[in-house]
Amino acid sequence: MSPTSWSITGDYLENCNCELLCPCLFAVKPTYGDCRVPIAYHIRDGHYGDVRLDDRTVVRLTIFPGPGLMSDGNQKMALYIDERATPEQQEALVEVFSGQAGGPLARLQVLVTEFLGVKRVPITYTIDGPIHSVFIPDILDVALEPAGGAHPPREMVITNTRHTCGPDLPVARGVRGKFRDYGYAWDNTGKNGHYKLIEWRGP
Repeated sequence: MSPTSWSITGDYLENCNCELLCPCLFAVKPTYGDCRVPIAYHIRDGHYGDVRLDDRTVVRLTIFPGPGLMSDGNQKMALYIDERATPEQQEALVEVFSGQAGGPLARLQVLVTEFLGVKRVPITYTIDGPIHSVFIPDILDVALEPAGGAHPPREMVITNTRHTCGPDLPVARGVRGKFRDYGYAWDNTGKNGHYKLIEWRGP
C-alpha cells in the first residue's frame, strides 16, 4: 500500500527551557543539560488523504533528560490532540505529528525512545498582534513575544538554520511558559521561543 499523501499550512510555536538563543540551533548541548519543550501547531489548511484537518491544533511535548546533544536521542514524547477532532481527524493527526506519516517530523521521531501517550483536550491557539500563545486548561499556558528586534514589535529573524520548521526562524521569548502533566512541572517564562508559519507535506 502506498503512503497516504498529506499537507498542512499552519502556525507553529515552541518554548523550551534554554536561554536565548537555543543551543540546539548550533548543534551544542542545551543550556541546562536537559530540554523541556512543548511545540504547538495550529493548522489553517490541511488534509491527510481525504480527511480535512482545517482549524485543528496539536501540541507535541518533547522531554530530553540529558546530558548530551538532542541528536543523541533518548527523548520522551507525548501528543495533545484538539478535542474538536473527529475520530478520523485524530487518527490522521497522530499519524502526522508522531512522524509515522513521513515528512519533517519523521526525522525527529527516530530520537524518541518513550511515547508517553495521546490525550484529547481543549486547545486554544491565539495570535494577538505580536503575541503568539497556546493554552490547555490545567496543563499548558505558553505565550511568546518577539525578542531582539531593532524595531519592536517586529521580530529578529535568524537565517540558514537546520530547524525542522525551516531555515528562517523568528526569535521569541516566553511571556508565560507553564506546563504540568505526566509528573513533570516547569515554567519556561523568559526562556527561548520561536514561532512562524509552516508549510509541510508528506509523500
